[in-house]
Amino acid sequence: MSFFWYIDISESSYATELPDPDFLPPVNNTGDPGFFSVGPMEFTTGQKLSVYDLVQKMQTAFDDALASGLTTTPYYIEARVRPFQLADFGENANNQVAAYEQSSRLRIGTAREGKELIIEYKIFNEENISFSMLFRSGEHGSAGNQEMFPSSGPPIAEVTVVNKPNIRAIATPYCTLSATITDKPPVPPDVVFVPYVGVNNKVLVLFNSNAGEREETPIILRSTDVSFVLEEYFSQHQIEINADSLAGTTIQAYLGGQKKLTYRNDDPIRKYELFKIAEKPTGYDSFKGFNVTDAPVQAQLGPDKFSTAVAYVDTIQPNRTYWYCARSIDIHNNISNPTYIFELEMVDNRGQLFLRQKMFMFEPAINKYVKQGRRFLAIRPKLSQTVFDPAASSPTTVGIDEIPDSDILGSIDVVDKVWNKKFKVRLTSKKTGRKIDLNLTFKNTGVVIP
Repeated sequence: MSFFWYIDISESSYATELPDPDFLPPVNNTGDPGFFSVGPMEFTTGQKLSVYDLVQKMQTAFDDALASGLTTTPYYIEARVRPFQLADFGENANNQVAAYEQSSRLRIGTAREGKELIIEYKIFNEENISFSMLFRSGEHGSAGNQEMFPSSGPPIAEVTVVNKPNIRAIATPYCTLSATITDKPPVPPDVVFVPYVGVNNKVLVLFNSNAGEREETPIILRSTDVSFVLEEYFSQHQIEINADSLAGTTIQAYLGGQKKLTYRNDDPIRKYELFKIAEKPTGYDSFKGFNVTDAPVQAQLGPDKFSTAVAYVDTIQPNRTYWYCARSIDIHNNISNPTYIFELEMVDNRGQLFLRQKMFMFEPAINKYVKQGRRFLAIRPKLSQTVFDPAASSPTTVGIDEIPDSDILGSIDVVDKVWNKKFKVRLTSKKTGRKIDLNLTFKNTGVVIP
C-alpha cells in the first residue's frame, strides 16, 4: 500500500502572521505568494529506509519544487544522530503533549535502557527567510488520520533503527621519508704560521683539528664542492637541488640565504687544504683555484694510520704580502668551510727578518644614502635676491660664454645679499631627535631653475 508525504511551507516574508495549523494550501500551488507544497513523496507500508535515503528523497522533492518554479528560495535538509535526553520529551509551552506524557515517559525509559538514539532533521534555507512548515501525509488536502493523530497533538512516528558495524582492514602508509644519512662536515682547522731563523723565503704552516659545532653558510672554493654541498643540504634539510637548476647562481641565492649547514667534528681529520693568493682578496671567491698543493696535505704514520697534526713548508718572497686560508677534510672526505683569512709578509730589512701577520677583514660596503627632499624642503634665494637691477649692479661686462659675477643680482633695496656667503641649515627629526646639518653657499651659475 502506498501513501504520500507533503510539506506545506509558509514563508513569513510574505505574511505578517504564520498561517493557521489547519490551513490547507490549494493543490495547484497557485494560492497566496509565499505558500507552496513540496511533494508528493511516495512511500509504501513497511518500507525500510536508511536515514541517508530519506534525506535524499526529501531533498529531491525540495529541488523539484525549486526547478518547477513553485518557489525561488532553495531549501535544504540535513540529518544528524544524537543520544536521547529527557528534555527532548518535556512539556512544551502550550502543554500539547499532555495526552502523551505517560506513554512518552515509558518510551524514554525504554530508549534510555536500550541506548537508543534520536535522529534530528533540519530543514533550512540560506536566504535567512523565516518560515513555518506543515508536515502532512495522505492525499494532499486532507489532514491525515484525525482519530489516531488529532491536529492538536504533535506528530509521532515509531522507527526501528538497526546499526551494524562494517569493519574493513585497509593498508595505509605510516611514513614515507627519503633522506641521505651522512656525517656532519668538520669545522675549520687551527692554523699557525712560524718563520725560520735567518730564512727570508720560507714559512712553516702547522695544521691541527678543531672542536665544536657551528651553523654556517657553505663557502665553495672548488667546482667539485657544489655536489658535496648539495648532498649536505639534502641530508640535513631534505632540500633536493639539481645542479643544473642553479643556472650560474649561488646556492645561497637559490635558497634565499635562509638555510645554513651544521659543521661538527664527529670524525677524525685526515688531511688539510691550503690556499694562497698574492693580491688583496675581495671575497673567498678570490681563492678559487689557488690551492698551494695539487693534493691535500696529510701526515701518514703507518699503514692506515694518519696524524691529525700536519706541517707544511711554503715558499714565499720577502717583502711581499700574501693572503692564506685553509680547510679540513675528515676520513669520509667531508670538507669544512675555510678559516679566517690570514695576511702575511716576511719583512727583510737588510738582514733583519721578522714575520708580520694579522687577521684580514673585508672592507665593509659603504652605504650611500640619497634622499630626495625637494618635496618637503626647498631652499632658494628670495625674488628680491635674484632679480637683475641695473641700478644695483656693477658695470662689469662679461662675454656670452662666461658666468657673470654674483653681485649683479639683487634689488637695490636689498641690504645684505646672500651671494658667495656660507649658511648652515640644521634639520632635527621630531621622532628620533637626530640632526642633519646642510652647509650652503649661494652662487650665480647662470642656470635658471624653474
